[in-house]
Amino acid sequence: MPDEDQLSLRQADQIRGDLYGLQDDLDFIKLQLARLPTRHEVWRAAMLGMIGGAVAAVTLIEAFSRSCL
Repeated sequence: MPDEDQLSLRQADQIRGDLYGLQDDLDFIKLQLARLPTRHEVWRAAMLGMIGGAVAAVTLIEAFSRSCL
Protein backbone atom coordinates (compact mmCIF):
# COMPACT_ATOMS: atom_id res chain seq x y z
CA MET A 1 0.00 0.00 0.00
CA PRO A 2 1.60 3.30 -1.10
CA ASP A 3 2.19 6.04 1.43
CA GLU A 4 -0.13 9.05 1.08
CA ASP A 5 2.79 11.50 1.39
CA GLN A 6 4.56 10.14 -1.67
CA LEU A 7 3.98 11.94 -4.96
CA SER A 8 3.23 10.20 -8.19
CA LEU A 9 5.64 10.78 -11.07
CA ARG A 10 3.07 12.94 -12.82
CA GLN A 11 2.61 15.14 -9.74
CA ALA A 12 6.36 15.45 -9.24
CA ASP A 13 6.82 16.41 -12.89
CA GLN A 14 4.07 19.03 -12.63
CA ILE A 15 5.63 20.52 -9.49
CA ARG A 16 9.04 20.56 -11.15
CA GLY A 17 7.56 22.42 -14.12
CA ASP A 18 5.95 24.96 -11.79
CA LEU A 19 9.25 25.50 -10.00
CA TYR A 20 11.06 26.07 -13.30
CA GLY A 21 8.40 28.61 -14.27
CA LEU A 22 8.88 30.45 -10.99
CA GLN A 23 12.65 30.42 -11.48
CA ASP A 24 12.24 31.96 -14.94
CA ASP A 25 10.01 34.67 -13.49
CA LEU A 26 12.55 35.41 -10.76
CA ASP A 27 15.37 35.62 -13.32
CA PHE A 28 13.31 38.08 -15.37
CA ILE A 29 12.65 40.24 -12.30
CA LYS A 30 16.36 40.20 -11.44
CA LEU A 31 17.23 41.39 -14.94
CA GLN A 32 14.66 44.19 -14.72
CA LEU A 33 16.02 45.30 -11.34
CA ALA A 34 19.57 45.30 -12.67
CA ARG A 35 18.51 47.73 -15.41
CA LEU A 36 17.22 50.35 -12.96
CA PRO A 37 19.43 53.43 -12.67
CA THR A 38 21.62 53.81 -9.62
CA ARG A 39 21.20 56.57 -7.05
CA HIS A 40 24.22 58.40 -8.48
CA GLU A 41 22.82 58.34 -12.03
CA VAL A 42 19.47 59.72 -10.86
CA TRP A 43 21.18 62.46 -8.83
CA ARG A 44 23.37 63.45 -11.78
CA ALA A 45 20.42 63.65 -14.17
CA ALA A 46 18.44 65.76 -11.68
CA MET A 47 21.32 68.17 -11.12
CA LEU A 48 22.00 68.55 -14.84
CA GLY A 49 18.30 69.19 -15.43
CA MET A 50 18.10 71.84 -12.75
CA ILE A 51 21.28 73.59 -13.91
CA GLY A 52 20.15 73.44 -17.54
CA GLY A 53 16.73 74.82 -16.64
CA ALA A 54 18.28 77.65 -14.65
CA VAL A 55 20.60 78.56 -17.52
CA ALA A 56 17.72 78.50 -19.99
CA ALA A 57 15.57 80.67 -17.71
CA VAL A 58 18.29 83.28 -17.21
CA THR A 59 19.06 83.32 -20.93
CA LEU A 60 15.40 83.87 -21.84
CA ILE A 61 14.96 86.58 -19.22
CA GLU A 62 18.05 88.41 -20.44
CA ALA A 63 17.01 88.08 -24.10
CA PHE A 64 13.49 89.44 -23.47
CA SER A 65 14.66 92.22 -21.16
CA ARG A 66 17.20 93.47 -23.70
CA SER A 67 14.73 93.31 -26.61
CA CYS A 68 12.10 95.29 -24.70
CA LEU A 69 14.45 98.12 -23.80
